[in-house]
Amino acid sequence: MQFQYWMGVLTVTIAIISTGCGGGAQSAQDAPQAAIEKVLATEQTAWNAGDSVTYADEYTDDADFINIRGQVFKGKAAVQQQHAKIFAGPFKDSTISIVVRKFTLLSDHAALVDTDQTVTNFKGLPPGIVDTATGTLVTHFKYLAVQQGDGTWKFAAGQNTSQLPNPPQP
Repeated sequence: MQFQYWMGVLTVTIAIISTGCGGGAQSAQDAPQAAIEKVLATEQTAWNAGDSVTYADEYTDDADFINIRGQVFKGKAAVQQQHAKIFAGPFKDSTISIVVRKFTLLSDHAALVDTDQTVTNFKGLPPGIVDTATGTLVTHFKYLAVQQGDGTWKFAAGQNTSQLPNPPQP
């Protein structure tokens, strides 16, 4: 009888370890990464719809946003106003694709998210910005994502940098 008891304990222990308790560090990162990828999907959908309000809603009220030209915008309202301008101007009807390049969980409530963002169908580009390739603008966008008191994730900071075209080969 005692042998059957210990075999049962061993079986349960193996089942627990094989279903994820042994990989706790990975599981701890999966939930925030999945939640933040949903935020990025919302941003992508909002950009593609030209919806500056929904786009800006993914930022904290006091967010620090640095655009592709190095201009600094403070707060969600400034992010919304700037995107309303670009969605009505050079990026009207443009399309963006956002791909996570690197995800680093800094703590249970903060993550650094590096993305590659590809914009096409734009009408023009801001002064000083050039196509990465004809008709395509690729940028590297780094976000600081923070978990809010209600469990949602928002961007507290973001910086966008254009990828310059490769120089001509000699």
